[in-house]
Amino acid sequence: MPQLSSPDLSANPDARHVLRFTADDVAQALDAARLSLAASTAEVCNLSISTVGRLVEGVLRVRRCDEAGAVSLADRLAERPGVRSSRVEHVWGRS
Repeated sequence: MPQLSSPDLSANPDARHVLRFTADDVAQALDAARLSLAASTAEVCNLSISTVGRLVEGVLRVRRCDEAGAVSLADRLAERPGVRSSRVEHVWGRS
């Protein structure tokens, strides 16, 4: 059976990395996203922030970055004050 290779989504302008993070409050979530993105080549498609109990959850969708860039962005988010967790959730787009 032939092996299927995953498409190179970094070169696909329709590909989006979805990052999810939690923070203590909205101001810290916004600052974390702004400052983390400043050091990245990623382009923001969407940022949503919602209250989840005593924390806020951010969902950040970016394009124009590869998988390593998305992981690096999630790591920078996690290092910001007030951020409790951060991860690359998934990638979606046309192949």
